[in-house]
Amino acid sequence: MTGLALPPQATQVGLAVDVAAFAMHGGELNVLLVQRGQLPHARDWALPGGFVQPGEELHEAALRELRTETTVQLEPRHLEQFYTFGEVGRDPRGRIVSVAHLAVLPHGTVSVIGGGHTLGAEWLSAHRPPRLAFDHQAILTRALLRLQLRLEYANLALEFLPDTFTLPELQGVYEAILYRQLDKRNFRKRLLAQSILTPSGERRSGVGRPAQLYRRAKNVRVAAL
Repeated sequence: MTGLALPPQATQVGLAVDVAAFAMHGGELNVLLVQRGQLPHARDWALPGGFVQPGEELHEAALRELRTETTVQLEPRHLEQFYTFGEVGRDPRGRIVSVAHLAVLPHGTVSVIGGGHTLGAEWLSAHRPPRLAFDHQAILTRALLRLQLRLEYANLALEFLPDTFTLPELQGVYEAILYRQLDKRNFRKRLLAQSILTPSGERRSGVGRPAQLYRRAKNVRVAAL
C-alpha cells in the first residue's frame, strides 16, 4: 500500500496549551492571568500558557506552564481539556494550535507572582477581565461556559470549597459562576434532593443562629467527562 505524501509547501503547525485557572476570592469568581513580558502583546494580560515540549503530555505541559508563569505549586483540584483553538491568524508568530485547559485551584487565597518571561501574575475578575492578548478572551468565554455547564451535570462547584461549608457558601459559588442570583429556597431544595451532601455534625458560629456545616457525601466525585 502506497503511503500518503505530504502536499507541497505543507504548513508547519505549532502545538501549545493555555490554562483558564479559576478560584473563589472574596465571594467572586477569579481567573489567573499573567502580564506578558515579550512580543507579541508585550505588557498585555493573557492566560498562562506556552508551547508543548517534545515528548510531553498535554496535561503535563499545562501544569508546567501554570507553575512556571505564575509560581503556583499547588496541584489543581480539577484539570481538564475543554477545547482546541486553531483558527488561522490567531497568533502572529505563525500557525499555532492551542489545547485549552480548565483548572480549579484549591479554596482560599493562592499567592501568585510572575515567573518565566512574565511581568506579573494576578487573580482578576473572570467575568470582567482586562483586555486579553491573542484570542484569550474567546478562550476565557468558552471556559466560563464550560464551567457553567459542568454545574448542571457534575459536582464541580464542590471543588471551589473547603472540606466543610455552609449551604449559603455553596450557593455563593453557583451564583459567582453563573453570574446571577438564585432563589435560596429552590436552590436548597434541588441541591439536597441530589444526595451529594451530608451534614458534618458541626456548626459554624456567627451572627445569629450557628450555621449547619456540610461536606461532600462519601464516594461523590466530579462527574466524568
